[in-house]
Amino acid sequence: MKKILLTAVIASLLILPFAGTALALPEEAAAPVPVEEFLPGRVPARTDAAEAMSPALHAVALTMINQDAARFDPDDSAQAWESLYNLLSLYGQLDSRAERDGDALLLPEETAWDYAAALGLNPDGLGGLPSGILDRLSYDNVSHRYGVTPGEDGLSQIEVRSMEHTAAGLQLTGALVFLPDGRDLVHFQATLQPQDTLFGWSLGGMSLTDQGLS
Repeated sequence: MKKILLTAVIASLLILPFAGTALALPEEAAAPVPVEEFLPGRVPARTDAAEAMSPALHAVALTMINQDAARFDPDDSAQAWESLYNLLSLYGQLDSRAERDGDALLLPEETAWDYAAALGLNPDGLGGLPSGILDRLSYDNVSHRYGVTPGEDGLSQIEVRSMEHTAAGLQLTGALVFLPDGRDLVHFQATLQPQDTLFGWSLGGMSLTDQGLS
């Protein structure tokens, strides 16, 4: 029964067509990590790690739930591309380098690699786009831009609840929260490593627990 309920909830979290407004979360839903303050391309140098990286954590969590994976594997092409697509689709529209072309969002290749770096992905190791994502993500060899079907997900949000500096990096724990009722959908553990890139950090590892948590 939990599996059926989780499937129904996750179906409601999957990316919906973007309707011409920026990503917005309900104002009444208090959150330790305010995702709506994240502005790709203009991240303040002193933005803390949890705030700066919550979009990346959000994108990867949705991928892992969708693929029923307990741990993020950056060498898994399907996980890597879906996570990058989620990040570009949900947050790329806020990037100052993005352009609109009808219903599509156009992002320079360098922008995509900025986002990939936050996920700990190596562009040279990603390979070609998987066939299963071509209806949402495409690449133009002439303009060197990615075409993204934008989306929004105002139903879930990452909440970082603890941070600890360790020899492996900054360890975070928290949950992906279903905003309509405040319920934890999954718990996560993630390791962040400082990196001199757009986000200031990269994802060193992420795992989910308690899928189907009631």
